[in-house]
Amino acid sequence: QDDPELWSGCISGALQERDFLEAFVAAGFHGVEMPMLQEEPWRTVEGIEFRSTTVIAYKGKEGPCIEHNEAVIYRGPFKRVHDDDGHVFERGKRTAVCRKTFKLLTSEPYADRFIAVPPRVAIEPERAKPFPCNGRLMERSPRVTKGEDYRLTQLGDDGCEPGGGCC
Repeated sequence: QDDPELWSGCISGALQERDFLEAFVAAGFHGVEMPMLQEEPWRTVEGIEFRSTTVIAYKGKEGPCIEHNEAVIYRGPFKRVHDDDGHVFERGKRTAVCRKTFKLLTSEPYADRFIAVPPRVAIEPERAKPFPCNGRLMERSPRVTKGEDYRLTQLGDDGCEPGGGCC
């Protein structure tokens, strides 16, 4: 830090990759990813290698956690993932989320990893209640998103009948 040449070359005070990414999270960004890290260092000083990187990050994570009976299903490929807010999503599990998290996970950069499960009957904003978004998510019953009295039976028009030989 006392070397003027390193200061002028933007080397003194450089962050390690992990700290650089965490600075984006601390500034309120989400979806922080590092799609490119230069393979060869552009400079080496006293055994420390300096590389260029590209970071992609998104704004728009602010807002209250409100219940709208929404859920998401994590598609995979991992058995479970942890987000920056401490939520844990298990592959194939219908997980209850607040409106803010629902919108976040059904938009870029997450949309291809989650299936949106909106409620059959929307909750009007003035009737919505706070959602206990404490990082501990729970499985959401289909009865919540479809409604307690939902009993639809719908058979295909392909000639298959329950108990028949085509299924």
